[in-house]
Amino acid sequence: MILWPPGKLSKEHIDMPKVYHYTKLTTSIEHILPKMELRTNNLHGMNDPKENQPWSFAGRNIDYQASYPDTYSQTTHIDHQYKLGDEIKGSCQILCFVKDNPVNGYLNEIMWAHYADNHKGVCLEIDVEIFLNDNAENMGDHRFEEVLYGAHDRLFFSWDRELSKEQNINRFVKARYKDLFLKKSTYWERENEQRLVIFGGSQKYLSIKNSLTGIYFGLQIPNSYRPSIDSLINENQTKLFNLYYEGNTIKAMQTMKGDSRPFIMRKYVN
Repeated sequence: MILWPPGKLSKEHIDMPKVYHYTKLTTSIEHILPKMELRTNNLHGMNDPKENQPWSFAGRNIDYQASYPDTYSQTTHIDHQYKLGDEIKGSCQILCFVKDNPVNGYLNEIMWAHYADNHKGVCLEIDVEIFLNDNAENMGDHRFEEVLYGAHDRLFFSWDRELSKEQNINRFVKARYKDLFLKKSTYWERENEQRLVIFGGSQKYLSIKNSLTGIYFGLQIPNSYRPSIDSLINENQTKLFNLYYEGNTIKAMQTMKGDSRPFIMRKYVN
């Protein structure tokens, strides 16, 4: 016996453009939901080897001596190539999401495994327009674009000796941000990623107070934690969804705040 049918979403809820942020349960309860904020980061913590390995760039007229006067020498030249690459990598803040197309972003099984603790975590649904409007002043100069998947080109850094190191980095990053921050190998294309790229190295805390429209619970989430999430959300704004398997496919159904019956998952397995 099924105790209640899958909930139906309103047309307004379906039509609004959404993106999705996968996270561990502890991160959502201890950090994100209490303050209703998402924290940005730079590329040093990403899991794509193109992003987390040391960077260096071929270049013309790069003035390492003037840029690093206290440490540069011929014997440390290669070290400073990587030091410059490290500064370029840290010059922007990133926030990663999954977009809906070609499938609903909350059904991405790879993302559930990689970023939501193999279904023990949650997926946060964000209204794009509200999120960007609420954080426009805090973000400053930014881009919100899809990640491109394909071969990586070797980038060439053309240095202007009339500009400071910071100005040269900023010019290079603004011109090649797609190649630097929005391009991954084809092995990652099923992540279906969309990124917020904020120019500037300072970490940001971006509000989701008005834009958090849904929370999807992983298939393996411990139900004892559900009351903690319930206590942190506004049920008039943020809808709650259970996942279940049907026909070897993950599907979602709306549930109610305060209703954390665990056996509903099992009813839909076969």
